[in-house]
Amino acid sequence: MPNKFKQILLFEKPLFTWYESLTPIEGGFDLPAESCFAYVLEGDEQDLTNSGFLAIKGTVILSLCGKTVGRSLSTIESGKLSAIIVHFNREVLQKVFDGQKPKFWKELDHPLKKDTSQEDATALVEAYFSCIAKFFEHKNVLSEEILVLKLKEIILLLLQTDESSNLNIIIRSLFSDKTFSFREVIDSNLYEPLDLQRLAAMTNNSMASFKRKFNKMYDSTPAKYITQKKLEKAQRILVFSLSSIKEVCYECGFTNPSSFSRMFKDQYGYSPTEFRKNLSE
Repeated sequence: MPNKFKQILLFEKPLFTWYESLTPIEGGFDLPAESCFAYVLEGDEQDLTNSGFLAIKGTVILSLCGKTVGRSLSTIESGKLSAIIVHFNREVLQKVFDGQKPKFWKELDHPLKKDTSQEDATALVEAYFSCIAKFFEHKNVLSEEILVLKLKEIILLLLQTDESSNLNIIIRSLFSDKTFSFREVIDSNLYEPLDLQRLAAMTNNSMASFKRKFNKMYDSTPAKYITQKKLEKAQRILVFSLSSIKEVCYECGFTNPSSFSRMFKDQYGYSPTEFRKNLSE
C-alpha cells in the first residue's frame, strides 16, 4: 500500500483527511490539534494510543486532541492503516452553527472522564463515511454548502447517540460553555489511562503550568499522586472483589498488568496475587 495523504478543506481549514499507509511512518504524521473523529477503513489491530485503542476495521475513534491521534498513527507497530478523519475546528464549528447550539445538544453535568473513545461504527456512521470517501473522487464539484451540511450531519449523528456514551459526551463538550475547576477535572480522571500531556490539555494548561498548579494544589508531583491514588483503589478492589488481577489493573487506569504488579509490590511489599492470597489465609 503506497502512502497517501489527501485533504478536503472548509473555510481554509482541514475538514476531511484520508490517510492510507504502511506503519510506522518515518518523520511522523501531523494532524491539527483540534478534536477529530476517525473511521478505520482498514487496519491490522495496531495499538493506536498505547491505551488500548486499536486499528480495527469498522470502528470509530473520537478524540479531543488531533495531535494525540497524529502522534499515535505515526508510531504504531508495523501494519496497514487506512482511515478517514473529520476535523472539528472550533472556529469552523462556530461559523457553521452561527454561534448557536446544535439540535440534540445538552450541557455537561461533570468534567470529561475520557478525552478519547473508540466504538464500533453504527450503520449510519458507516454510510456517512462511505459518502465522504466518494467526495475524494469528486473534489472538483464539492461546494461550501455541501461540506457545511456534511459537517452538521456527523455532529447531529453523534449527538443522537446514547447520552451516557463517551462519544456523546466528548462531542457535547465541543459546544459547552461550562467550565470546571482544575481539581474537578483531575479528580474525575484519576483512574483513567491518560498520560500527563493529555491530562494537562484537558485542564487547558501547558505541561509546565499543569505541573506547577498540581504541585501547589496536591503538594505532590502529578505522577506520584496519581499513581498513589490508583494503587490505593487497586488495594480496595482486591480486598472487596473477586475481579481478576488484569481486570483490577485496567479498572484502576493502569495499561500494563506487569507494570501494575511491579508498582503494587513496590508500594505494599506484595504483588497483587500475593496480597490477595494473604487475605484468605
